[in-house]
Amino acid sequence: MQDSAVPLDLSGLAQSLYAQGSEEPILARLMERIAPTNRFCVDIGASDGMRNSNTALLLREGGWQGLLVEGSDYRYGKLKANYGSADGVQLRHERVQPDSVDRLLVDAGVPEAFDLLSIDIDGNDYWVWQGIEAFQPRIVVVEYNPYYAPPERWVMCFNPVHEWDGSTYYGASLESLHHLAKRKGYELVCCDDMGNNAFFVRRDLYPLLGIARNDPSVLFRPAMYKLRYVGHNTFLSGHPYRYGPAEQI
Repeated sequence: MQDSAVPLDLSGLAQSLYAQGSEEPILARLMERIAPTNRFCVDIGASDGMRNSNTALLLREGGWQGLLVEGSDYRYGKLKANYGSADGVQLRHERVQPDSVDRLLVDAGVPEAFDLLSIDIDGNDYWVWQGIEAFQPRIVVVEYNPYYAPPERWVMCFNPVHEWDGSTYYGASLESLHHLAKRKGYELVCCDDMGNNAFFVRRDLYPLLGIARNDPSVLFRPAMYKLRYVGHNTFLSGHPYRYGPAEQI
């Protein structure tokens, strides 16, 4: 796709304050073009709401409101300690499922076209995003599995009780998320430099970014979050490989 808008510049990004890599400056530059309307975010897989959070900066320092959802008992306890008294922030202790995610958002009073959705549940991310039908967030950030490079389609089979074991068996490939996004009316914008998260915007907003080509093969970033430096040598280590049931969709 091409557009006459000045191409979005994602060079020279700083490290995030709360997020794992460059997610916060990426979001900031996206929102320079796609101005927030209701300043509401939904974070599914919020963990403690602080470490590696894509929404903490907005909620804690940007005056945003939001819904933070976490399934782990331990992490939800941390989340409640960090946000239990925060104005405008709702917390839910729930393992989100594709067939219940819309109801969860409705019950929380989430705006239909809220500004930012972040999904990072180390497993059924693809299926949960697919299950969101009653809402059209303007920007979507979804963790992808960087161990399956384009054009490979790979999606972990849905497992309602899945818990990540630290291996490569989780989530979905960027190619599969790209095709899901297309069906849902979204366009891929970029991936963060560490190979964690893919960024999508609603198709009606995509021309504002002036992106000439957004194929997964162009925007894919490999896993770069396990770098080790020994002397003058750099070693890249990742999660241990584990086979598990998957679908090529």
